Amino acid sequence: MFAWSRPHFPTIKLNTDGSSIGNPGLSGSGGIFRDSLGNWVLGYARNIGFSSPLVAELWAIRDGLVLAIQRGFHNLVVESDSKIAVILLMKGFVSTHPLSTLILDCRMLMQQIHQIHLVIIVRERNMCADQLAKMGRSLSSSFCIFEFCPPAVAVLCLADAYGVQYVRPP
Repeated sequence: MFAWSRPHFPTIKLNTDGSSIGNPGLSGSGGIFRDSLGNWVLGYARNIGFSSPLVAELWAIRDGLVLAIQRGFHNLVVESDSKIAVILLMKGFVSTHPLSTLILDCRMLMQQIHQIHLVIIVRERNMCADQLAKMGRSLSSSFCIFEFCPPAVAVLCLADAYGVQYVRPP
């Protein structure tokens, strides 16, 4: 059983996700910021166009980092269900990687946040960000910030705040 977990006060938690129909395929990304009570702080979604799932995952993280800096979130936990994206951001030499510009941009942004932790999580703990990433695929604009929780995400956010647990399919 898996459930989203609240961050400790005064930490803000950012859940990010990318979504792609195909590899490569139509892609979107999204993320959600929540406080220690599980309350919606801010959300976002991006229509990436045609790309790989890894590109979508990295854009989700990058957009979240930019917004965290803009909003002054200096104590941040970033959760992603993309093990590859988190490992690329945390480890080693990437200058020859095809996505090095995006990876290095994320690393530079991370250095601007006072306290930051990147965490790999299971998909079942990332339902709200997953829904925002799926919304991103169909946005008419390239990027959208949600000051308030969109109706398509509201039930998932409420379930997370109340600690609803999800079973991982076999």
